[in-house]
Amino acid sequence: MPKPKAPLERNALARGPENQPAGLQLKGRIWLEKDGDTFLSWGRVVLLERIAEHGTLAAAARSMKMSYSHAWNLVEQMNRMAEGPLVDKQAGGKKGGGARLTPAGEKARQDFWRLVTQFQVWVEGRKIK
Repeated sequence: MPKPKAPLERNALARGPENQPAGLQLKGRIWLEKDGDTFLSWGRVVLLERIAEHGTLAAAARSMKMSYSHAWNLVEQMNRMAEGPLVDKQAGGKKGGGARLTPAGEKARQDFWRLVTQFQVWVEGRKIK
């Protein structure tokens, strides 16, 4: 069963001014694509942050109420699309596994949030005519 979507108020990364003509308000989200496929988005970057915070892909996935296999697939896809891996994964076993952001992963995370900030400023300054 799919997870219910969060209300748009909590989903929008950027909101324009309220009280626009006809009760309209501009809202938007931003993501980066490569060759038509999503590379980085809000959810993927949060996954990167949770990996850095928790040190394992399994714990990061659990913290987001996401299946391990889905988190694994997202990380694999981001790693393939990036110029270099964003996440370094170590297999589990007796000594345990782990995951950490590479320098490229940390840079991608920082760059994405910088773009989000720029996008928010742009959207907040737009008026609907």
